[in-house]
Amino acid sequence: MLAVAVAVLVLAPPLAPALRDTDVLLVRVLDVSDARIGGDAILITDSAGGRARHVLIDASDHGATVVGWLLRFHVDTLAAVILSHPHADHYGGLPDVLQRFPARAFIFGGTPRAAVTYRRLLRQVDRLGLTVVVADTGVRRIVVSTADDSIVLILLAPPPDCRALAGAAGGDDINNCSVGVRLARDSFAMFLPGDAEREELAWWMGRYRHLLPAPVLKASHHGSINGMSPEWLAVVRPRAVAISANGRQHPFAEVLALLAARGIPAYCTADAGTITIRVPRGGAWTVATEHPGACHARTVH
Repeated sequence: MLAVAVAVLVLAPPLAPALRDTDVLLVRVLDVSDARIGGDAILITDSAGGRARHVLIDASDHGATVVGWLLRFHVDTLAAVILSHPHADHYGGLPDVLQRFPARAFIFGGTPRAAVTYRRLLRQVDRLGLTVVVADTGVRRIVVSTADDSIVLILLAPPPDCRALAGAAGGDDINNCSVGVRLARDSFAMFLPGDAEREELAWWMGRYRHLLPAPVLKASHHGSINGMSPEWLAVVRPRAVAISANGRQHPFAEVLALLAARGIPAYCTADAGTITIRVPRGGAWTVATEHPGACHARTVH
């Protein structure tokens, strides 16, 4: 039986000026291609009824870049901040974000890490008095709601071994302790697997297979081949893939070829800038990019 926990974040007053796209869910894979290695920062905004609610997943390792993007999109409060896993190209920018924008909840997998910067972030979260949700077991269902509208974030915990991971662990071990996020609103879904590699992807496929299908997928591990496989694509069945990568270390040519062979459009932040998935209520979702640009494979091997 799946362990399921439910939390509801109810936001009553308007949190930001009404956006131009009212009654629209916007998922923005932010262009953080200045990240040293990979870098993820995903802003989820539901502007139904003019009440903009924002959830941020990761903040790359350049806080100033992410803060700039959030200001551009009129963010002044974050309903929740989700850290997919404790690698600096995902959490390094969070101290700047949390210093600038009030947040209501901090969600992470609880994986131990001895890194000084990571421990400093957790102390900051404690000092700010944020509600902390530790998604370290089973499935958690986070509902962000206002009035009669809601978006659902289903959190898939990493494997149980992650709770006892050595504090000095790094690399693949940390990647395979990512929190998976399935965003759903009405008939739309998007799956965001952090940097999970094939080992963790296989673990999710074996336990939570029914929660994985989604028309939009954020490529795991910035489009690395260790975060993509034919089996994974067969389960998720995406019709579009967003790749957050700096264009130097990622994405891998093998991943781009895998997607092309299956006719799945790929959008890369390093080439096209910020990627926006627009989801009207009751309408068809669309993908737009900041500027034209076909994905190119990494330049550093």
